[in-house]
Amino acid sequence: MQIGSKLRRLRKLRGLTIEELADNSEITKGFISQLERDLAVPSVTTLKQILDVLGVEMSSFFTDISETERKLFSRGDRTVQTENNHFKIENLVPKMKYLEMEPLVLTIESHSKYVTEFDEDEGFGFIIRGKVQVEIENEKRIMERGDCFYIFFDNQLCIQNLASKSAEILMVYY
Repeated sequence: MQIGSKLRRLRKLRGLTIEELADNSEITKGFISQLERDLAVPSVTTLKQILDVLGVEMSSFFTDISETERKLFSRGDRTVQTENNHFKIENLVPKMKYLEMEPLVLTIESHSKYVTEFDEDEGFGFIIRGKVQVEIENEKRIMERGDCFYIFFDNQLCIQNLASKSAEILMVYY
């Protein structure tokens, strides 16, 4: 069983460097590096030391291991997160515990507006289709297909569809 990518993902989610994880778990950074690249296999005791630092129960680590192996998703895997008369937000990949990004498609109906207080760490938007006005704090700009924007935590995001057809924006939250 390969566990390296999951260990790396958990370490990064916790904001730890290999050196910090090694120091806190009392294991060499070289061994942590080998584990993350699946070049070594830890003993149960060593794995428990690492998982304790990462704040993950061993049973949970192995129960969820299969969900990290999936990498390809089709349109049928999408789920609607929010939908009303003005906009729809779809999750592009199923909710999984250890994702570092959350990719979404925001569809805004003709001449409608989407407003939110952005509470993720940071995010990115790419205009797939349509003509919209994007406003983040005091900056406002008309954007069309192929344009993009970046947003940080604790900012208000306002996107207004200026066209007579629906607009689509790919959103990725970190």
